[in-house]
Amino acid sequence: MKSMIMAILFVLCHTAIAAKMDGNTFVYQKSDGEIRLAAVPGNDQQARFSINTNVEAHVCEVEGIANAIADTTQHTTLQWRDNAQCLITLTWGQSRVNVKATEECNSYCGMNAGNSLSGVYK
Repeated sequence: MKSMIMAILFVLCHTAIAAKMDGNTFVYQKSDGEIRLAAVPGNDQQARFSINTNVEAHVCEVEGIANAIADTTQHTTLQWRDNAQCLITLTWGQSRVNVKATEECNSYCGMNAGNSLSGVYK
């Protein structure tokens, strides 16, 4: 795989994008949350992420370092897994991040916020 994360950051920095930048971090949003993505310095195969969502008074929060698993000219796919089998797949590109989180990821959520991590963030 080529320098995926840095290439995506370069392309996104030099084109019109829906996401806003906060320092070196890209921030994408959906109606009930946001995801922040940043390249890991010195490692073009990883990106640091944090996802925060809320449903009424219930919150989901998860963060980590995702590993690149695939790269095309349109997007980069990253994955993160914890020790409890929560698997989050991030498809990052074209001014959006599509997040797919397994049901095991609901342990990061308040009682009524389960499954709110997944979705398209723009």
